[in-house]
Amino acid sequence: MESAIQKLAVISFFVIGLSHIFQPRAWAQFFIDIRSKGETGSFINAFIHFPLGALIVAFHNVWQGIPMILTLMGYGWVLKGFIYFVFPKYGLKTMSRVSLEKSWEFTVAGFVLIGIGGLLFLSLIGKL
Repeated sequence: MESAIQKLAVISFFVIGLSHIFQPRAWAQFFIDIRSKGETGSFINAFIHFPLGALIVAFHNVWQGIPMILTLMGYGWVLKGFIYFVFPKYGLKTMSRVSLEKSWEFTVAGFVLIGIGGLLFLSLIGKL
């Protein structure tokens, strides 16, 4: 099951990473738009992060080597989802830093996602 979750993550990280790189302003606008919905926007953000995090935590409990990065990310997304669901005002405060002027930050995040996806892919095929 761990390798199936890792494959899912690799695919997701590459697609979402490329989207972050090629469409950073659209990502910024997306988060600005959901932020404008108030506490409902915080819930939307939680619904984006929590399910994948919960899936990883439930089925990818790996605590050694490169795959451990994915487990840690899963726990991070569960925590993020928890915060945005239970403390939506804090979630909104965190989302308030997103702006079109700082949309380049999504490009950086995209390269990070692709890098992590690449490491996870290499560990899947036994090169790491």
